[in-house]
Amino acid sequence: MASRPLGLFPAHNADRHGKGKQKMHGLALYITHVWEASATTDTSLCHAHGMEVDTERIALEVAPALAAIRTLDLEVICLSQTAADQNRYIEFQKDDPQGRAVRGLLILRNADTHVPATIDVPADRVVGGVGLGYRVMPRWLPFDELPNAIRDNPKNSPSAIQAYKDAVGGQLVMDTLLDAFAFIDRCDPTLARRVRGTEDLEYFPLHAYTTHDYDRLHPDQPSRPQLEAEVRRLTQETPPYGTGRDILHSFNRGGQEVYCGYTIRHDIRTAFVEPSVQVTRDIRAGFPYSVITADGTQHDVTVDEEGHLTAAGAPLASIPLQTPRNHCRPEVCEGWWELTTSDAFLYRRQRHLHEGIRDL
Repeated sequence: MASRPLGLFPAHNADRHGKGKQKMHGLALYITHVWEASATTDTSLCHAHGMEVDTERIALEVAPALAAIRTLDLEVICLSQTAADQNRYIEFQKDDPQGRAVRGLLILRNADTHVPATIDVPADRVVGGVGLGYRVMPRWLPFDELPNAIRDNPKNSPSAIQAYKDAVGGQLVMDTLLDAFAFIDRCDPTLARRVRGTEDLEYFPLHAYTTHDYDRLHPDQPSRPQLEAEVRRLTQETPPYGTGRDILHSFNRGGQEVYCGYTIRHDIRTAFVEPSVQVTRDIRAGFPYSVITADGTQHDVTVDEEGHLTAAGAPLASIPLQTPRNHCRPEVCEGWWELTTSDAFLYRRQRHLHEGIRDL
């Protein structure tokens, strides 16, 4: 063991440090096993039933990772500290995003060890389908959707339940495992194996399979939610690609007005859906919007001194608009809105890239 281990909460005890090195090595291996399992499932596309997603092996491979995380958290890091530093560690973990993942995963580790209920890792996203087959992207169930036996486990503390809700439920399995590894590594970086002569972690980055938009392959990389937040922020700050936008239809969602229409991209029109606040931001940045009213006339959209959208001398929200050109069902626009608000990469394609062309 290093004589002066570095980190936020180094494991000073020699025996616990030795155990920590072994468990951290195991955790790195288990993470690679979970990652590889996601690309080697029996997921298939059935003509009769659609996509039949298989995640059983992932659930099997994740169990030892959960056990290793708990051992590193409690036996290695926490119990290596003085009583005062143990309290400080618990408070730090509670306030740290990656620490909350460690704490929240305890719900699943306890379930796997003490509860007669299976741990499911459903996948709502599947990529691939050529050559190596399909790769699934499993997520943990939200807390309220866990089996009753897991939710009602008497070993669940209120803090662990809250941490699960905050940092585990609904999140990608790989993100939470990499967050846990990164947290332990920050607590004591002498535990993880490094490539000889470097500071590079062994086993990382993970193998790069066919990607859909972003795969986190290293504990030091941002999680998908973190990257999506940054992608959305940068996307909103940059005016759309094209020479202008025509607004055809509007609807109210969550107390805000949402506009849809098409972006003019040379000789191509591509669908867009934007909230009023983003339309205002785009116009102030110099990007032109116009509105086509119910009678077919076209008017420029402007922003008044108070930040309100106007056209033809009236508030934009009060102007009767056309329905989308190729259909009369506003729910189509509303469905597109749901997709763009939940997927930052799709939203970026809508505003800035050439793919995904859809004409209203």
